[in-house]
Amino acid sequence: MAARRGVLLFVLLITLLGSLVLYAALSRHKASPTGAVATVLVFKAPSSIDEGPPPYRPYSLDAFRWRGRPTVTEFVDAIDRAADDDHVKALVLHVDGIDWGWGRIAEVRDALLRFRASGKPLYASVTGGGDVEYLLASSATTISAPPTASLYVDGLTLSALFLKGTFDKIGVTPNFAHVGEYKSAVESYTRTDLSAPAREALDAVLDDDYATLVDSVASARRLSPDSVRALIDRGPFDATEARAGGLLDTLLYDAEVDTLAVRAVGGHPSTQQLSHYARDIMPARFGTHVALVTAEGAIAGGKSRTSPGGGITLGAETLIEALRDVRHRRSIKAVILRIDSPGGDAEASDEIWREVERLRRVKPVIVSMSDYAASGGYYIAMGANAIVAQPGTLTGSIGIFGGKFNLLGLYRKLGLNVETLSRGKHAEMMSMYRDFTPEEAEHFQEHLESFYRGFVAKVAANRGRSDAEIDSLARGRVWSGEAAFQRGLVDTLGGMDAALALVRRHAHLGADETIVLDRYPIVERPFFQQMLESLWGDENDDDDAALKLLLEPVTRTWAAVAEMPPGRALAILPYSIRIR
Repeated sequence: MAARRGVLLFVLLITLLGSLVLYAALSRHKASPTGAVATVLVFKAPSSIDEGPPPYRPYSLDAFRWRGRPTVTEFVDAIDRAADDDHVKALVLHVDGIDWGWGRIAEVRDALLRFRASGKPLYASVTGGGDVEYLLASSATTISAPPTASLYVDGLTLSALFLKGTFDKIGVTPNFAHVGEYKSAVESYTRTDLSAPAREALDAVLDDDYATLVDSVASARRLSPDSVRALIDRGPFDATEARAGGLLDTLLYDAEVDTLAVRAVGGHPSTQQLSHYARDIMPARFGTHVALVTAEGAIAGGKSRTSPGGGITLGAETLIEALRDVRHRRSIKAVILRIDSPGGDAEASDEIWREVERLRRVKPVIVSMSDYAASGGYYIAMGANAIVAQPGTLTGSIGIFGGKFNLLGLYRKLGLNVETLSRGKHAEMMSMYRDFTPEEAEHFQEHLESFYRGFVAKVAANRGRSDAEIDSLARGRVWSGEAAFQRGLVDTLGGMDAALALVRRHAHLGADETIVLDRYPIVERPFFQQMLESLWGDENDDDDAALKLLLEPVTRTWAAVAEMPPGRALAILPYSIRIR
């Protein structure tokens, strides 16, 4: 009898808990984003922003870290809808530290500029950060900072880490080869400084991003580019200096900026978080269906997955499955392939490219590039009808490298030894306990060059150019989106709005025809987890932000690539390119 009562009590408690969670979740989602009340939206820029939900891993804390936060495209859609929403009277942007790449910043900033162009007031409060934070905030009509704030608008830097000195000390011998003098990924293992080609390529990328920063701020603040460059050379600033220089309009604390916006609207407007507004938007259900397929992370074989450091591995198997699903669905008339990847496994990239090409034969495929679409990330774009990049996107890097580490010296320093028995002349070629022989090194180089020629041929076919023309732009060189556009490696500059315009053109859709975006790959999450995400989800719940900030985005990618077998041909960005 006591056991039955215990079971009954347990069932009742679970039912009660489920009801409370369901009530709380439903109470957060109203029938319309703002109701009939005048509203001021508040956008607290999260420290990190996702292109899509991360791969689901049961029994992992990663499954709860995302918590249903709006993605880049969902934030952009919310801002665009707010510009047309008669109930939204103003928007306040709060910016502290953000770990966004240049593509994400441009995507969101362009949406904020469209909101500003609608005639509605846009306020920004900058409480910390530097050039990229100010670049985002410069979209506002009124920019403020607390009186005690520091504004580190002082120019851009790019650093490259070299490990050769450490490898020499610990007895690790790199055995790597590459194709293309600009494919400098191996230099972090084999050199102690930048080679001349690597310095040339990275200097050019830094120049392009610096020009974007200067021109964007000059246009938004109605200053000349020379004036902005002079201001940057005077930085960093305290708040008073920044206001005197024309970078700020007023000095107010965060909450006071919200009050300023509410008073400017007049009456008794309500305030609402942009993240909640985004989640409460009722998506269009009737119209032409277009698939939005997200390809994010380091490219590898197998299923997509997350690493303990917060990086995402883009599994070829997962993406190919999504592309096939989209190809077979008659309701989907076109596809936007959203790429945010510095590359990875060359063979996995080739498998994805083949599936993109097969999809293009059935329905239009438009690529939209985010922060990175380089090397293997650029490779998979070659199956598409057209390519859109942001000016600050890192792309190109058409080249191949690969190799292995000989760890025997390290083992012996630790008092260990390894003896290997083998049969076959080259059985130990990929062994981690000896170097390549000259014959093996030559054979491995030939393998990489063969893959490189195939890579160049695919680019040439997609771009309508000769192999020789593409080779002159390839050789592993990284380009900014702006430089890639000038050289014909991408078709146009812009974000999702430009990609949608190309979808309309290629799919022969009218300008007024409603587009319904279907997101892929579909990430299945248990019902109970969805309830928890609805209850607790908020884009400011950056409980894993500190962990992500410890590792640069491409450093996390390298951690994923490190799991790949020795000798694998890799198509990935050189170094950890992060411009701040």
